[in-house]
Amino acid sequence: MSERTKAAEPATTLTRDDLEWLTELMDVDSVSPLEGGPLDGAARAQRVFVAGAEARGFKAVLHEAPQPELLERPEVPAPVREAARRDLAGFLAGQPSAVVALGAPQPEERRLVINFHMDTVGPHVAPRLDGRVLYGRGAVDDKGPGVAALAGVAAAFAEDPSLARRIEVQIASVPGEEGGAMGTYGTRALVDAGYTGRLMVFAEPTGGRFMDACTAAMTPRITVRGEDSTDDHPGDGHNATVALGFLADFLARRLGPLAHGMGAKLCVAGLHTGHAHNRVYGGGELLLNIAYPSAEQAELLAASLEVLLEEARSEFTAAHAQDPFNRRTVRDWRRTVRLDWLKRGLPTLDNRDAEAELLLGRAGFVRHDGMADGSAFTCDAIWAPAPGRYVAMCGPGRLDANGAHTPGEHVHLDDLDDYAHRIKALVHAFATSTD
Repeated sequence: MSERTKAAEPATTLTRDDLEWLTELMDVDSVSPLEGGPLDGAARAQRVFVAGAEARGFKAVLHEAPQPELLERPEVPAPVREAARRDLAGFLAGQPSAVVALGAPQPEERRLVINFHMDTVGPHVAPRLDGRVLYGRGAVDDKGPGVAALAGVAAAFAEDPSLARRIEVQIASVPGEEGGAMGTYGTRALVDAGYTGRLMVFAEPTGGRFMDACTAAMTPRITVRGEDSTDDHPGDGHNATVALGFLADFLARRLGPLAHGMGAKLCVAGLHTGHAHNRVYGGGELLLNIAYPSAEQAELLAASLEVLLEEARSEFTAAHAQDPFNRRTVRDWRRTVRLDWLKRGLPTLDNRDAEAELLLGRAGFVRHDGMADGSAFTCDAIWAPAPGRYVAMCGPGRLDANGAHTPGEHVHLDDLDDYAHRIKALVHAFATSTD
């Protein structure tokens, strides 16, 4: 049964003007630079977001680029460092965060924060409305949920003007969630600067339920750095294609089940050596991605990977002992095959709070244990937890069912309406809890 058919009552919180604003926002190509997008895409989208929020009565309390020192922290993923190294000033200027607010400034215990990310995966897909279904990049991940949440907050304050002196609601629009950036220069910067609340809702597509635990991810890279040769003398080179292809299969067979048994997920991802048919490529790389539910499991899986790579060397040697075309690959394995990490050491999220969970329940959101059934995913909510805060991921649509990260990404307008309606109810419930 869909979210729409389960809604307690029809929601009409999202207006025609809101839909026009959302399509304008989706029309801006804000594909992450780590996914091939323009450096200034997020900056252009944030200007559209702030203007639309101000037109709805919100005050912009932050609109600025991340500071360079954020990128110097050890857990910042290598692709972020590399993108910044190519053009530091352009990268930082193109990736601002924005925070808009309703209500008088309040201490953290009287503040509700809703977070969504402005960057998207590539390629950009322009918005298209087909009946009540909105297609395009960001429809469900994550511009649609962000606009719907803001509409719900605005509706709550319009219904009860006393909210403006009782609570503060901030909506944070961040870059750096996609492309493996993991929120290291978006959400983390805002949390460090104090843009936090008693309740922090990350408007990710969770099917209208809320989850209070999420994984983090680490990205090992296995490289071969040997010598090329021609097809006339294939045995004279190091064959990175054979070695990395073998490792992809070996690790899928050996590391995959181990990760699964720990509640982690192994993705055997990109493998590249070359494109020509008449050449032995001596260099290449294999990327893995491991989503893990706890830091302890991450360290165990990292250690297991190193052990398995040595076992893989032994198995490869045995398999190719009589192979004249891979003799150099076998002989020089330890010198040419290397493991390094593009991303490692990120925290996970796992928090509970009976009082805050009750508030979400009163607004019509039902808790879902994503760790138990494997539906938990990785997002930048990992930076938000602290004593006195409750962090939950909650939004309309689902990553898989709504085609997030695919050309067919879409969201039903009824689901956005329903989410806006529930966010409105959550604002009222939160205010009551602080009285």
